Amino acid sequence: MEISETTFIVNSEISCAGFAKWAAQKWRDHKYLTFTFRVGEERSLDQNALLHLWLTLYAAHLAKIDRKAVSEEMLEFMKQKAKYLYYTQTAADWMIRKMVNPKSGAEGKVYYRSSADYKVGEMFQFLTWLQNTAANDGLLLESRGQYQKLQKQHNGE
Repeated sequence: MEISETTFIVNSEISCAGFAKWAAQKWRDHKYLTFTFRVGEERSLDQNALLHLWLTLYAAHLAKIDRKAVSEEMLEFMKQKAKYLYYTQTAADWMIRKMVNPKSGAEGKVYYRSSADYKVGEMFQFLTWLQNTAANDGLLLESRGQYQKLQKQHNGE
C-alpha cells in the first residue's frame, strides 16, 4: 500500500508485490535508489495524542488546576519526569539514546527518546505504566482509542 511517493506499508503479499513493482520502475527511471525501512507496526498518532492528554491531566491533578491552565513548560516537565521515572523503574533500554564521540568512540550524554519514536508495543507499555502511576497518585486516566483497543486485546477481551 503506497502512502506517499516514498512511503509504503508492506504487510501482505499484495502490498509487497506492489512495492516491488514500484521500486523496479523507479530503478529503471533513475538507476540509483536508496531505501530505509522500519520493522514492526507504526504507532498511531492516537496513542501519542492520548499520552499528551494524560500528561496534561496528570499535571493539572498535581498542580490542582484546570487542565486548560497547564502550560507548555509544565507539560514538558511531565514528559521528562515520566520518562525518567519509567526508565529508573523498568530499565527499559528502548527509552534512551546514547551519544557516542565518533573520534574517540567514548560514550557521552544519555537522553530520553521522543515519544513520537516509540513503537506500538513500547508506547503501550509506557501508557500502562503511566495509568498505574497516576492511579497511585489518586488520578484515574481513561483508556481511549488505539490504547484501549490494544488493552482489550492484551486482556483477551
